[in-house]
Amino acid sequence: MLMGDLLRQAAARHPAKPALIQGEAVLSYAALDGLANRIARAFAAAGLTKGDRVAVLSRNRPEYVALLFGAARSGTVLTALSPLAAPAELAHILTATRARCLAYEAEFDAVASELRTRVPSVERHIILDAPAVGSDAIAFARFIDPMDETPPALAVAATDPLAMTFTGGTTGFPKGAVVSHRARVASAMTTALEHELTAADVVGIVTPLYHAIGLLIWLPATVLVGATAVILPRWDAQDFAARTRRHGITAVLMVPVQARQMLDPATFDAGALASLRKIGTGGAPMPPELPDAIAANMPWAMLVDHYGQSETGPLTVLKPWHPAAKRRSIGLPAIGVDLRLVAPDGSPVAAGEVGEIVVRGPFVMDGYFENAAETAAFFREGDGWGWTGDLARCDEDGFLTLVGRSKEMIITGGLNVYPREVEVALEAHDAVAECAVFGVPDPTWGEALVAVVVLHRGISATPDELLAHCGARLARYKRPKVLRIVTAIPKTPAGKVQKPAMRAAYLAETGAGPHG
Repeated sequence: MLMGDLLRQAAARHPAKPALIQGEAVLSYAALDGLANRIARAFAAAGLTKGDRVAVLSRNRPEYVALLFGAARSGTVLTALSPLAAPAELAHILTATRARCLAYEAEFDAVASELRTRVPSVERHIILDAPAVGSDAIAFARFIDPMDETPPALAVAATDPLAMTFTGGTTGFPKGAVVSHRARVASAMTTALEHELTAADVVGIVTPLYHAIGLLIWLPATVLVGATAVILPRWDAQDFAARTRRHGITAVLMVPVQARQMLDPATFDAGALASLRKIGTGGAPMPPELPDAIAANMPWAMLVDHYGQSETGPLTVLKPWHPAAKRRSIGLPAIGVDLRLVAPDGSPVAAGEVGEIVVRGPFVMDGYFENAAETAAFFREGDGWGWTGDLARCDEDGFLTLVGRSKEMIITGGLNVYPREVEVALEAHDAVAECAVFGVPDPTWGEALVAVVVLHRGISATPDELLAHCGARLARYKRPKVLRIVTAIPKTPAGKVQKPAMRAAYLAETGAGPHG
């Protein structure tokens, strides 16, 4: 199976059915299938060949979806760029990947103009909507206009690269996780099964398409089953509720912060969300109070949480019928996932012991683009198992609980502390909405724990109260040395906490550490 096959088969089953809705624009499956073929042919006519990189800088829009399938059918590799990245970072990615084409929205015309100067090797610029005044990019409509809708005559294999998204690297530059057609078709099947998607669903696309969870996980699963996708260009909880009422959205995948905003008492509209029966979360740890909040406010909805990575797709799933005592876990391995916990030497760990999550299967990435060192670190044993860098415990029932990243482990006084353990203890306090724990240098203990906490609206607590709460639940060496209450915790667009940035800001402010 190829990524393009998902759309071809859906179009054969449901040609007239709406595939994509954004605002007043509606694109049927037949029309989307034809558009993807025109894009593939336009790429070939422009001289782009199999394996060439096509970069996209855009918010969510129908053309982005069509570009994924058009690139897939042309054999080119879609390279997703974040609109939040700085021009220097974008220039680095375009240069490192030797992208030959950049497609972008008019909103980013100034950035694209700067990139033309920084990266003259990009041969072709395509603007997805109305060209800005003075732009020398070719309009998307003009680019594809001469092309017909028949499938291109090009042999693409399931093992060929499909796309890459970018994640942090040890060098300070992002690294591109390259995934094959086979990998993301496998993830689409797992996602559709575990989230129980069907052709009857109307699916909200609310996470950014430039992130793997939107473009390469949720969207392909939607197309696989032939559901209708309602695309939000930007996330806004009230806008989502209005679109849910208008279009009858039945299923959505969100990062937890979006789910919290959807349930905000100041704006929550149960009537508008009455059709929403399948809520998926992923991309960041699920707050322990979120299932109860959804059950209380939307008792008709099913909440499914999944854990995964850009490199792997979904790996574990926590279902609503799993025991309440397992709520702080990330659930059980998803359908089709081989997963185990191992010690640093690769040996298995016993139930209850901390080990690194390693996985194997067709869903795993090929590697990091032209980055042999990082790829070798991920596939460190050379046996097909990918080392995720995430640490977890597995109980006797098979449920996994994350305790942190292997690189985030804090060693204080010679003892190992996993940040997630401390965060779970803090989250058990009624006043804590969210928190993050990280380590900083300490002249006495080597490293010390710093906790940053956001309180629930209308509930107060002092740092001393929260530290005392930790003291009743954690060994002394696991308790934070410093606890700060803040209004917000910095996150990536996908909702992941930016601990390195928080640590750097803390050290810049204090000089060295808690005693600095």
